[in-house]
Order: sequence, then structure tokens, then C-alpha cells
Amino acid sequence: MKKRTTIVTAVLVFFGLLYTANADEFYAYYTRLPYVIPLEQAGYIPTELDAESRAILEAMENAEEEGDHEIEEIGFEDLPKSVQTAIRKEYPDQPLMGVEINRDEEEILYIVMFEVNGVEAGLELTSDGDIVGRWRDDEEEEDDEDGNGTGKVISGKYADIVVNVTKGRQFIFAREFSYLPYWKTEKGRWFVKELVPRQKDVACVYSYVRIIENSPDFVLIHLRYIPNLDNPSGLTGAVHEYFKVHQDGKVIRRIKSATDKLVDYQDPANAALQTLMLKSNGIEQLDFVPVRLSKQKQEAIPGALVKPSNVRSPVAWWRFDEGLMNRSYDRKDLTRESISGKDCVVNGNITLWKKGVSGTALAFDGYHSAVRLPDEDTPNIKDKLTLESWIVLGAYPWNWAPLIHQSTMDVGPIERGVYDEHGKRIDRKRGRGYYLGVDGYGYPIFVVDGKEVKSSIKLSTYRWTHLAATYNAGKMTIYVDGKPYGMAQTTGSIKVPGVDLLIGLNNRKGRATDPVRSPICHLPMIYGVEGLIDEVKIYDQALSAEDIATSYYRLKPDFASQHGPDLEPRTLPGETGAAQQFGATYKTLTYHPLWDNLWRPGEYADLVVKFDMIPTSVVYWRGANGAAGWVTENNKWMEDQSCEVGGPHGCSEHMADKDCRHAHVRLIENTDARVVVHWRYASIDVDYLFPNRRFWADEYHTIYPDGTAVRKVNFYGGRPGWQDVQFFNQPGTHPLDNIHLQALSLANLDGQVRHLTWEPPNRVPKNSLPNACIEQVNFKSDYKVFLIFQNGTYINPWGAQENSRHTEDPFAGPWNHWPVSMIPSDGRFAVSNDRLTHAAVAAADNVTGHGNMAIYGFNKNDISTLLPLARFWNNPPALSHSRGCTSKGYDKAQRAYVLQARYMNLSFTIKSDAASPVVNPAFVVKNWAANQKATLEVNGNRVPSNKKCRQGIVRDTDGKPMLIVWLKIQSNEHMDVVISANSN
Repeated sequence: MKKRTTIVTAVLVFFGLLYTANADEFYAYYTRLPYVIPLEQAGYIPTELDAESRAILEAMENAEEEGDHEIEEIGFEDLPKSVQTAIRKEYPDQPLMGVEINRDEEEILYIVMFEVNGVEAGLELTSDGDIVGRWRDDEEEEDDEDGNGTGKVISGKYADIVVNVTKGRQFIFAREFSYLPYWKTEKGRWFVKELVPRQKDVACVYSYVRIIENSPDFVLIHLRYIPNLDNPSGLTGAVHEYFKVHQDGKVIRRIKSATDKLVDYQDPANAALQTLMLKSNGIEQLDFVPVRLSKQKQEAIPGALVKPSNVRSPVAWWRFDEGLMNRSYDRKDLTRESISGKDCVVNGNITLWKKGVSGTALAFDGYHSAVRLPDEDTPNIKDKLTLESWIVLGAYPWNWAPLIHQSTMDVGPIERGVYDEHGKRIDRKRGRGYYLGVDGYGYPIFVVDGKEVKSSIKLSTYRWTHLAATYNAGKMTIYVDGKPYGMAQTTGSIKVPGVDLLIGLNNRKGRATDPVRSPICHLPMIYGVEGLIDEVKIYDQALSAEDIATSYYRLKPDFASQHGPDLEPRTLPGETGAAQQFGATYKTLTYHPLWDNLWRPGEYADLVVKFDMIPTSVVYWRGANGAAGWVTENNKWMEDQSCEVGGPHGCSEHMADKDCRHAHVRLIENTDARVVVHWRYASIDVDYLFPNRRFWADEYHTIYPDGTAVRKVNFYGGRPGWQDVQFFNQPGTHPLDNIHLQALSLANLDGQVRHLTWEPPNRVPKNSLPNACIEQVNFKSDYKVFLIFQNGTYINPWGAQENSRHTEDPFAGPWNHWPVSMIPSDGRFAVSNDRLTHAAVAAADNVTGHGNMAIYGFNKNDISTLLPLARFWNNPPALSHSRGCTSKGYDKAQRAYVLQARYMNLSFTIKSDAASPVVNPAFVVKNWAANQKATLEVNGNRVPSNKKCRQGIVRDTDGKPMLIVWLKIQSNEHMDVVISANSN
């Protein structure tokens, strides 16, 4: 072994075996081992669909292929002569595969496809014969060796992890074994023992592995998998294992299994610990500590003053005051019905107590939380009834949601009627029983045996409100804050069905209101109230209006408490403000407790990239299924689409992966010079069906200290559109609170600029700027988000036909089926600003024919200031006169010149000029000397390492050192660059 100047050696003796670990040989790296995922197990495809579903799927696939423009096929001889001439200059002898015409209102484009060395290649041309786009399906051979959409490879270049402990000895996490790690030496291979029984995820549909920390002393690896593949859940079904591999071969393995209850998951004792030693001839277990939950008591919380409230004698009463007391572990999920003394189970992820109107209240998450009283213990209700409760709505329900009910009825129609699971119309069942709740628009409803009365006033969110309803032989009435706001005539006794009584949750599936598309794209689920409920009472008599008013005033909170309930606001986790140091950090971000509590996240669920020169962020958050959020200094978020294709239940895309079963984010590089993030996801529909098992995507985001990044998209199932400028609207805000009506500014490489203005109610401007490839999103912020495309990409404003009728902005949407929503819907128009919503302004659909990449970033100035960067990236100046290295050219996908070092002193010239300037260039030097940064000179002047000159050393996919250099410099003149090994 060569002697180096920086060697740290540890010598250990194990039963006479000498084990030596060298610091230069201890490291971890991402790679792709020679294993091809079996496509037949790479995702669930339904074997049978009814005729209507199949017709919808085929129609969506056809629409996906055709896009929004008219496409027709013609013969080569029918092309204009100028187009034929241009084509044959590029491909004189290659076999023709087909010719298409893409027509829209602006232009006619000819798409010509050839077979080149067994793969598809093509050109996109104007009628004048100008080539505006070209592609070749093996151009991403590093990522898909078999071509885009036809081969067997559906894994990216960072699919596996190797921990090199010492020369010839590796601890490996490989897809081939569902990432169960094994230890390999010159004497053999040994797997660690499987401690959690699980089905083998041979296609890694639900499994992934990440390097969390890669230091000279230890490497921390995170393995996530779902044991039960027959009933997978990314919310509550995942297991997280953490392997801390030390330089001396010691491995500390911590296993954290999902639990039904969040309290158990958060218990510090909910982790098994195994200590291993990696030896030359195997793996020895040194210690094992199994999980032993501490089952600690639950602490009391401060509540409101407990007040007397009854004006009559109820037959059932849930005070929800258990939160005032310390509770044993065995009683943590129980609440008492006060009249009978019966204990009621609190269903859901966690029993969460909050300050109420009297004592404490119970929090409900809108999906799982419920209080259940078995049918045999329910009050005997016949011909008279009063229901009352206090409620705080955190958000309006998706449709009808109950405060309390004992019923069997279809809950809330969507538009008109209801639908079965295949989207077919069925008659709505009137049902039986009683139901007091709130509809999808915030109006209280009272239903008895199918007879409905609705309040004439709408509830506000984040405010304590008293609801009551009465029924007698001739009349049913609904009350809000002690006053009647709805009445209906009725007759007959109440036919209470023999089902359990529920507080806060429906017992039948229903669809959300306001679907964008057909019912098959908008599936039913169980949902309920999201907010707080307190003081629920049932009377077997009809209270008078005076009694209802008295009951309201006895418990009415003061103004501050009524309008400031103990319910946390919903705030996007934008992590704004400049950082002390540029880089990325794994975190588990919080949104608000009712949503956070749905998850059993690992310790590194999300990823945040911060900059030390600008107060913005790039946030990869599970609430957006791992998609990058480009966050301004005042927490305005620009999001984007993913690879979108058609599926049995509508669009198949990252948005449909509600609980992140498939989507995950990994940090590949994290140095002062740049951050590289890998986002992997499946394009599945809202029922978790794969239209095609190849519908997986690997995206690589290369982010630099100046706040710019290149997004490179690799999809293994064709060429779907993936770019659409979308933005989030914080709860409590509308789109026009976040973006100007002049929402976009466009520019081309010639310096021409257009500003596009939307007009209510739904006028969308056209892009009339030729060859616009730069766009800036005009948020109401100091920093704007911008995108730069390859020249020839067409930016298409859209949205006139897809607007919510409940909002006044002219943009596409807003929708709230994504982000954070758990409803299985391909599109739901927002009905208010109560929830987090997203809207859209423009898409660049043909970016797939222009490199499948784009630059994203932040700009505080006019769009014209982006011209040099756009010219640099579109027309990078040549690198010449290289010495000590071999130039691999300019890689647009990482916005960097790539060099292969032959010596540790190398030099070259960048031939920049006004048409091809240099703007903040990066250099990737492969085969660099380990652990040695460089000395830099530009035009004969030494450039010190500071914020304008940054370096980092990483490992490539072969485990070899690679130097990254980034310079903050802009020039139209030739640049002579010298990079040499630092002698210090």
C-alpha cells in the first residue's frame, strides 16, 4: 500500500487475527451494483379492470401520448424540402422510424424519429428546417443502459451503498437482497441477521437506503423498509434501521419499528440495539438489547376552568376532561361517558388533549381519530332528541363530517348522487339514525333518517363554536352559538340502527366535494372532523330554544379564548433566512400536530438546503412527497410537477403517493462547493396502481452556493411531461396573496422580454415571445424563483379551463388534493383558503425533447440579469489547451466542466465571449488525490478559498475521489485556469 502523508492507523487484535484500518480506506459511497430489478415485481398492476375503467385508462394514455396539441403522422416525402434537407444532414443513412406533425396555435413542428445503433433518436424541426430539439434514448446511458423506456434497468446510478471498511473488505447494502447488508472479505460473505420478519422486497418498491453521515471516524446508514408488502403503509408501516459503522469494524445497529400508536413509537425505549463486530472471517454479535416499551404515564395538561353547564339531564355526556389528570399507560386511550360511567375507546394515532371550553378537549386529525361507544351501550332514542357539542374546525371537512352520529347513511354527495368504488353511479341511500356534523363548505348539518336540515350560516375555522340540534314529532332544528339557523318539518320516530355511536368520524366511505375529474379519479375514503371537540351531549328530549341558548352562554369562552383556541396554526416549514454555511441537512420537519401525528417518520425524513449568501431555501418535504420546494425569503413556495402519465384512476404522478410509500430523497454530495440531491419516486395513481412497472423516475438536483440548481429528470417508461410551474398557498391565504397578476416574466437569449398578466375571472395570456427559454415567477417577495430551459423549449401558460368556482383568482386551480392531503383524489378544487393549496401558471411540456433538464434558482433583480447565465448554460464556451488532464466536455446536467486528472497539476483555457460567457462555473475533476484540496489560479492570479471560491472532495460511483470546484465569477473574456494539488 502506498504511503501517504495523512495516514491514521488503528490496530486491533481479535483472537490472534490482526485487523488494520486505514483512514484513507474507510469511506462510504453510492454506486449501482450489477443487479437488474425484476420488472414483474416492480409495482402493482391490476390484472382486471371493468370495461369502464379500462376505457378511461386507455383514453388517458392516448391523451398522455398526444398532449394538448393536435398530432398527426405523415410520410417523409410529404415533409417540406427544407425539413428533409436538414434531417438528412443529421442522419444521412439511419432507418426512419416515423414522422409526426405537432400543431398548435403558435407554430407547426415536425418530429422525426430514427433508429440509431438499436435505439431511438430524433429531431424536432420548424417548417423552415431549423432544428429546435434533438434527443437520443441512450444519451443517459449512465442512468439507463437499455435506453429510455424500453430496457430493463429502472434504477439510477446511486442505487446501492458500499461502506469500504478497509482494503478488500466492504459492508454492502444492495438492492439484490432488499438492502439487508452483508459483510464481504477475501474469505467470504456474511449477512446480518434479519431481526424484523419481513417479506423480501426484491424490486425495492418500498425499500431504500441512505448515507446520513460519512466521516473519517464512522459512517451512518439509514435503511427503511415496509415488512408487510401485502398491506403496505408509508405512514404507520415502515421500519427504520440505522447502522453506525466505525472505522475499527464495530457496528451499532438500531431498529425502530412502526407502531399503531404514536406514543409507543415516540417512546425512547422503542428501539432494539444490536452491537456487531466485522471480522475477517465473519460477523460477531457482541450485544443485543430488545425493545421494552417504558409504558410511562401520560402527564396532565392545563385546561380551561371547569364550568357547570347542564340545563337538563342528558342521557349521554362526554366531558373530555381526562386531559386534566395524569393517566396510566393502560388508560391513555380511554375517555369516559359520564352518565353511564362507560369507558369509550379513543381510536386513532394518538389521544391528544387540548385546552377546551371547560377543562380539556379532544383533538381529531380528520382521518382516523374517533371516540366509539358500542351499540349495546348507546342511549335508547325514540321520537325526541337533542344533540350538542362545541367544536373548533382546523379546516373544513372533505365532505360531511360528524361531531356525533349513530347512523348508516351515505355521507355527503359529490355534486349529485354517489358512486361505487369504480366510479359508477348508484342511488344514494337515505339511511337511518341521527347525524350532527359539518359539510364540506363549513355549514352545520343535522340529519335524521335521511331528512336533512342545514344551517344558513357558515362556521369559521380556528374558533370555538357551539352546535346543537333538536328533533321532535313535528320539527327538526339546528342551532349555532345558541341561535336557530335552520329548521325543517318532519314526522315519525327515529329509527336508530344497531351500529356503534361515533364522535368525530364517519363509518362509511365518502368522496370529497368538488372533484376536478370523473368519479373514478376521485375515490371514497373514511374521513371526519379535523380540529377540537368538547362537551358532547345527548338528550332524549327536545330542548327548547331558551335551553339551547342558556347552555351556550354557560360555557361560552371569553373572546380571546374563543378566537384563539389551543390549536396550532398550519405553517409551511420553509426554513427561511440565510445560513452560516451553505449545505444540506436531514431533518424531520413539522407542519402542525394533527398532520404530523399521522406519520411514523424516521429521524431524517426531510432535507433542507440552505445558502449563506441569500435568505432562501430548497426544501424536500414529505408533505410534498419529496419534491423540491423553492422557498423565498418570506416563505413563498414554488413547486413543480413530476413525470405524469395516465393510470386507472387518473394521473399517475408523485402527488398520488400520499404516504410516501415509494418517494424518497437522498443526499449524494454535501460540500462547500455544491449539494447533489437524488429524488426517486414512482408514477402511480391514487389507488397505488402502476399503469406500467417501468414508471419510476430518478431525478438529480445539482445545487450551487449561488442558489441555482440543475434539475435532471430520468424516467424509465417513456417521455412524460414533468414541468409545470406551481406554487403553494399557505392556509389562510389565496393565490393573489402570494403572486402578482403579472405572474410571469419571459425572456429569450436575444434579450427580448415579455411580461405576462392574468386577468379575472380566467383569462390566461399567451406566450408571444419567440424562443423564450427563461421565466421568472413574480411572487410577492424580494427574491423571485426563475427557470432556464434549453433553447427551443416552449413555455405554455395554461389554466383557463381548470379554475375553482370558489376563488376569485384567474390561475389554474387552486387545488387542495395535494400537498399534505390524504384523500385519494386526482384533483379537488379548493373551496376556501382553510387548507394548504396549490395553483399553476405555465408548463414546458416539450422539455422532454430538450435534455429533460432545467435550471432553477432565485433572483432579486430583473429577468434580464439572467441572460448571461442562460447563454452560458445553453452555449457553454469550449474548454481547450488542457494539460495534466483530459476534458470530458461541459455536462449541462450538472452545469459543470468535467475533467479526468492525469496528474495533480492541471491547466486549461475557457474560451468565453459575449455569446458564450462564463457565469459561476463549476469543475468536476475525477481521479483526484484523496483528501487534498487544490490551489487555484485564474489568469495568473491565485484565488483564495472563500465564498467566491469553494471546493469539496467526494467519492464517485467507483469509490474514487473527485474534486469539485465552484467559482463566483462572470466573464466574457478567455479564462486561463490552473488547478494544482495543495502542497500544504
